[in-house]
Amino acid sequence: MQNLYENTQELDNRACALYGLEPSLLMENAAASLHQELDKRAQGLKNVLVVCGGGDNGGDGYALARRLRGSKYSVQVLSAKEPKSALCQIQYQRALASRVEILPALELCQTPQVVIDCLLGSGLKGALSQELQDVIHSLNALNALKIACDVPSGLDAHGFIESVAFRANLCVSMGALKSGLFSDGAKDFVGEVVVANLGVGQDLYEEDSVLFLLEKSDLVLPWRVKQNTHKGYFGHVGVVVGAQSGAGLLSAKSALAFGAGMVSVLGAPTLRYIKPAEIMYSPTIPQQATAFALGMGLDTLPKNLEQMLALAPCVLDAGVFYEKALVHILKQPYQVVLTPHPKEFLSLLQMLGHQLDMPELLRFKLKWAHAFSQAYPHIVLLLKGANPIIAYSGQIYINPLGSSALAKGGSGDVLSGMIAALLAQGYSLLDAALNASLAHALAGSADPHSYSLTPSKLINALATL
Repeated sequence: MQNLYENTQELDNRACALYGLEPSLLMENAAASLHQELDKRAQGLKNVLVVCGGGDNGGDGYALARRLRGSKYSVQVLSAKEPKSALCQIQYQRALASRVEILPALELCQTPQVVIDCLLGSGLKGALSQELQDVIHSLNALNALKIACDVPSGLDAHGFIESVAFRANLCVSMGALKSGLFSDGAKDFVGEVVVANLGVGQDLYEEDSVLFLLEKSDLVLPWRVKQNTHKGYFGHVGVVVGAQSGAGLLSAKSALAFGAGMVSVLGAPTLRYIKPAEIMYSPTIPQQATAFALGMGLDTLPKNLEQMLALAPCVLDAGVFYEKALVHILKQPYQVVLTPHPKEFLSLLQMLGHQLDMPELLRFKLKWAHAFSQAYPHIVLLLKGANPIIAYSGQIYINPLGSSALAKGGSGDVLSGMIAALLAQGYSLLDAALNASLAHALAGSADPHSYSLTPSKLINALATL
């Protein structure tokens, strides 16, 4: 798990104050880190184009070009904007003194094999000019290795892309990881993300954060260590199945596959005849249940919902987010994990009295998830998306490991069952959401054919983790 930051300017200032560094030294170290990452990946590629803007990101680019001049690389600079910041002007003059070839138009440059984007970085404010949009479109069309300095140009601090963004194979984030690099919108533009050392170790550069990036190594699977035991030791999940029974049955099957000792489905008597043989049917709430999952395929909230909530932790999904009675539930001290997708979360926020629309939510998902977790600190929110967000008590965790293979009907139902399984086995609300999300993402990547994943294959893949 790594720290994330919305902005690292304060970290830069802190490093300079604590360790006697100068901003110019940080810039030189940024250029050195870019040079190092280029060497790792160039693999014989020689023609390098550094695209520079007028701010400090452009200064990083001019410093890099100076380092590359006279080396094994043939380097040119596309000066897309006049140098404006003090450090950029200094690095521009140094590049000129080093006889770096600086050109005003892409058409004048040699065909590059590597493009390094030092145009805007994290300094983007407001809309891109049409001229810069055209430059980025032209860069994206090049058949070259593409490296972004700090943040792909066109991506704002929230990870939102208003018009166009540089599509990088590699993003070198300066000093620490920025949360905007892990938004849903950024996923197709950042490529691999690495952190540049700015002259002070990461543990010294960083400070405490409420934002975290999950990693594969964070996954804690429900391994069975105790041998002298029985099925009841591993919990009993109750899954409420509605009229669209397929959704609830998928949740039940995934709960059993992810370690729950027993799984019962609750609902219409006809479930007795359509449920899988290994799943039990219960006409009433099983009093020995240690977790519940509901909402999948449901049209309304069950009348006995609060009885279930009083008995054991519950995963609430899908249909519940359109029911006004949920507002009352959230105010009670129940143990709840919510698993909405953005449209469902929007419905919930609007029921809670917030005035916003879908574009606002999508642009500021992190902000709204954080605000919700502060207003309801006893509840875990798992907001689905290309990079799911898990929010609890003012802390935010982002899972970047999923892929579009999971964009299939039923994938979310599988996730709900997985969370319930971990809750039934004694995981905390937060740990159940984090680990189920990680396992769900990794299992979704097990099939080499991203288009062919089905919920059943996803459940089977849990055994391969």
